Amino acid sequence: METVLYLTEDGRSTSVRDKLAGIRRFCSSRGWEARMVHRPAFPPGELAGILRERHPVGCIVDGVGNNVNLPPRLFRGVPVTYIGYMRGRTGSLPNFHFNTTAIAEAAFRELSAGMPPCYAAVGFPLPARWSRQRVDAFRGFASAAGATCHVFFATNGSRDDFVAHLAVWLAKLPEHCAVFAVSDTVAILVEKAARQAMRHIPRSLTLVSVDNFPELCDSAEPPISSIQLDFERMGFLAARALGEEIAGHPGTRPNRGPLLVDPLMVVRRKSTSGSGRHEQFVLDAVEIIRREACDGLAVRSLLDRFPQSRRNFERRFREATGHSILDEIQHVRLERVCTLLAQTDMALGAIPGFCGFDCPRTLHALFQSRFHTSMRDWRKRNAR
Repeated sequence: METVLYLTEDGRSTSVRDKLAGIRRFCSSRGWEARMVHRPAFPPGELAGILRERHPVGCIVDGVGNNVNLPPRLFRGVPVTYIGYMRGRTGSLPNFHFNTTAIAEAAFRELSAGMPPCYAAVGFPLPARWSRQRVDAFRGFASAAGATCHVFFATNGSRDDFVAHLAVWLAKLPEHCAVFAVSDTVAILVEKAARQAMRHIPRSLTLVSVDNFPELCDSAEPPISSIQLDFERMGFLAARALGEEIAGHPGTRPNRGPLLVDPLMVVRRKSTSGSGRHEQFVLDAVEIIRREACDGLAVRSLLDRFPQSRRNFERRFREATGHSILDEIQHVRLERVCTLLAQTDMALGAIPGFCGFDCPRTLHALFQSRFHTSMRDWRKRNAR
C-alpha cells in the first residue's frame, strides 16, 4: 500500500489528531495509508533518511510549530503540500492557513452582541506572527464599528509574570468590556488573571477565544466560549491538494498567498452569557436554554419561569445578548446537530427529534441558511 507521510513536531495535541483524521479520510478514498511522523525538530539529513526508508508517495508538512523548517527543495521531487507553513516559503505549492479575518470577525460578532462600551484583545505570551495578526484583525473590526479596543501583548518574563501584568491591565479596563483571547491557552491565562484582578466573568468581562479545545474551555471557571477551527477539514484539504500534485494536474495554486480555511462556528459557554450585562435573570435564562434547548424547550415555557412581562423580558434579553430568545435556542440546537453529524452515524431523519426540532423541514431550512449547505453534504465533509 502506498504511504502518505504527515510530518509534524507535535504528535499529541487535539488539533494534530483532527488534521490527521482529515488526511486519512482523503487517503482512504485513494487506497493510501497516512502515517504521522513527529519530531521536536526535523534536521534536513534526518528528512532524507525518512524519505529513503519510507518511500512515500507524497508528504504533508505541518509547519504550525516553530521547529519545522522543511522547504520544498528538501523533498527532491516527492510531492508535498503544507499546513500553516511560513508564508512565502513554499513557492507555488499549496499552503493552508486559517482565515485570520474570518476568525476575528466571528469573535467580534459574538462579543459585540451585547453592545459593550469597549473591547480588548490579548495576544500570545510569546511573540508570534499569527497572534499579532489575529489581534490586529480584531482591532480593525472594533475600529470600523467606532469602538475602542485595548491591546495586551507579551512581556519579557515567565508565564507567571505574564499573568501578573495581565491582571494589572485587566483591572484598569472599563466595566463590561468584551475580551478576545487569540487562543484557548491565552484564554485560560485571562481567566486566571481576571480572578486576581477581581473582575468577574461574564458580569464584568466577557471572553471568547479560538480553537475550542474542550479540555481547556470546559476546565475554566466559567467555561470559555471559543471559535471552533475546522482542523479536520484543513487536513482533508491538504491531502486532497496533495492528491492533485501526485496526479500531476494540481488545482489552483496559491501563487500570492496561502489557501484560507474559515472557522466552523462559535461554541458558546458561560464566559459570554449575557454578553457583559449583569442581569442575573438573563444569565439564568441562557443557562436554562443551554441545558434544555434540545429537549424541546419553547420560548413560552421559558418565559413562564420568570416573573416579568413577556415584552419586557424579551427586550432586556435582546439588549443583553444581541439576539432573541429563539435565536439562542436555535443556536444551541444547531451545535448539537453538528456534533451528531460529525461524530455519529445517526440517520439524518432521526437527528431533528434528538435536537428539539418538531419539524424536520424547519431544521433543514435553518441548517441551509446557517451553513449554506445541506446536512448530508456537511456530514460528508466533516464526519470523524
